Amino acid sequence: MATIFEDDLKRQIKERNFKSLYLIYGDENYLKQHYVTLITDKAVDKDFKDFNFHNLDGKDVTLNDLADCVSTFPMMGEYTCTLVKDFPFTQHWHKQDNGRYKFSEDLDGILKDLPETTILIFWCDTIEVDEKESRWKNTIKLIDEIGVVAKIDKRSVQSLTKLLVDSAPKKNCEISREDAMYLINQVGTDYSTLRNEFDKVCAFTGSGKVTREHIDKTVIVSTEAKIFSLSRDIVNGEADKAYATLSNLFKLREEPFMISATLSKAYVDMYRACAIKEKGVKPQELASVFPSSYKGKEFIITNAARDGAKYSLEQFHKAFEALSDADRRIKSTSQDDKQILEELVLRLLRI
Repeated sequence: MATIFEDDLKRQIKERNFKSLYLIYGDENYLKQHYVTLITDKAVDKDFKDFNFHNLDGKDVTLNDLADCVSTFPMMGEYTCTLVKDFPFTQHWHKQDNGRYKFSEDLDGILKDLPETTILIFWCDTIEVDEKESRWKNTIKLIDEIGVVAKIDKRSVQSLTKLLVDSAPKKNCEISREDAMYLINQVGTDYSTLRNEFDKVCAFTGSGKVTREHIDKTVIVSTEAKIFSLSRDIVNGEADKAYATLSNLFKLREEPFMISATLSKAYVDMYRACAIKEKGVKPQELASVFPSSYKGKEFIITNAARDGAKYSLEQFHKAFEALSDADRRIKSTSQDDKQILEELVLRLLRI
């Protein structure tokens, strides 16, 4: 069975088509936990959860603990469920004299001999799965052959937009696609944060149409969005707004090096979007070229292409010189960091 994604996992759970073994990983933390909880709640009767559900911490669990839990037969239920959070799989691959890794025979035996009444879930919460690293690659392959590997990544902006539009009526509200995208732009694509902020907006609206005024009055704008707004003010030559935004970031005690780094990223995004556009390629294609930066965040590319259109490539080069100089001074001199950033904004405004 090939690695499945959110829709397939959701369908399996709904149909109670449970497998004996799951590996759940990806970069969307809220949804990973959501589906782990769904599996355990669907598979184990809450009245017998104390008997049929085992919750283990991967940092402390031994193979004996794991073997004992998965070999337990259910009491007054169809399944026992064992959940292991952040299990260190890479520690169970042992390097041989020939330089190759061999998987632990004891763990291999446990995974390949699971009773039909057992559901074993490995939940990668904080541990990172490097799919290119040989031990993780082989772990995924091994579990895939036995059970289910589910990769839960952040949803695309299009998917999140649809989610907001479709869920608004359940909250006695409605929101347009354009305003939903504006909300995502202000808050970011983290599902948990977006969900909480949207609940606040709908509660503030009460009923009827959610407007940008409602959004601006209620949501907590992400630091990244504020700094991207700063870059937009600069390229538009709006000095007063730029310095007001910078002053607000200072009041919020944002680290100067983080402001500098994120501002640099905003200019890199604009440069990439404009450079690829000059080649006759749509800026949105950047998501396939730089998936780690733009996959699921296509609105960043759209905004970058719009904002960067006012700059020539020569102006971008001058901007990068100013940004690089400010970054070096923040990291290596005893000058006041706030002053360095104020001077940086002035240099960028003058380009």
